[in-house]
Amino acid sequence: MPGPLIPDTTRILGEEFVASVDAERRRLLIPGAIVHARTPLLGSVTRGLGVEDVHTDVPLAADSPMRIGSITKTMVGTVVLRLVDEGRVQLDADIRDYLPAPVPPGVTVRRLLNMTSGLSDYTSEDFVAALLDHPERQWTPGELLEVAFGGEQRFEPGTSWEYCNSGYILLGLLIEAAAGDSLELVARRMVFDPLGLENTELPPPASGLSALPRPSVRGYHRRREDLVDATAINPSWAWAAGGAVSTAGDLAVYVEALARGVLLETRTQQQRTDMEPVADGIRYGLGIAAFSGMWGHNGELPGFQSFAAYDPVTATTLVVLTNVDDGAADSLAAFVRTQLHTPSA
Repeated sequence: MPGPLIPDTTRILGEEFVASVDAERRRLLIPGAIVHARTPLLGSVTRGLGVEDVHTDVPLAADSPMRIGSITKTMVGTVVLRLVDEGRVQLDADIRDYLPAPVPPGVTVRRLLNMTSGLSDYTSEDFVAALLDHPERQWTPGELLEVAFGGEQRFEPGTSWEYCNSGYILLGLLIEAAAGDSLELVARRMVFDPLGLENTELPPPASGLSALPRPSVRGYHRRREDLVDATAINPSWAWAAGGAVSTAGDLAVYVEALARGVLLETRTQQQRTDMEPVADGIRYGLGIAAFSGMWGHNGELPGFQSFAAYDPVTATTLVVLTNVDDGAADSLAAFVRTQLHTPSA
């Protein structure tokens, strides 16, 4: 069921568009989704579709805060690159120059950002399954890295690419060491406040912080044919790799600034967006991805999935947030792009 429309000064994308997206949401069995789309020719729309809780059938509001998973990595990456611009961090310095990490030589800041470090990831299938069994557990960054360092190095640094959450936990600690403050406060000072992101936060890894700012929104994990409520999982396990909370409106502002390099020096943004192919239609840079022309990132953690990207050629912005995981936002975003007549993600 479509929620209330947020007024916009540009021409609103029509109800036929909203109805087609909602039909695809239902086909994909997504309980609730928030979709923001904006193009110069078609205008802009932000709409909540479906429900925030499958047991109450309350419509999902378009301004609801949601967990955004690995879109957090772009924010952490932006902070690191701002520290590079300030001369407090060197991109090609070994991470061991800043932190006492038991990693092999050649694990540089750049290789952590672009996921060519070869470090073992801590988020295995067993780890995620344990989160569902013990949702209340509070994880420290040190405990997460202990899990990561217990695995074998995947490849020699700089010789290949593999998605790695562990590297961004290290980058979170790097930020705290270089800036002399908590990651949460540094992200607020260097990213959220300069862009006016009033509804975006990166909660610290602490107990008692599992609820969303608007706790009525429930997040669901697909386990075989069932939807398991994963809302109460303590987000400390994701921290710098995926712990942020935001809204579709904030993410629309953010992802445009991300793609344009608003917060970075020109040379730094050029290095950030020097991306290499990593999968079919996907390239990866320094904490930023390109999905067939759209620049941004996606994210997934138990209960939530997200997609936020901006096309610098067509000036198209697309944000999709879902309260179910399993690639739901990616699938819905790919459908929306067909409706906007942009290349498929």
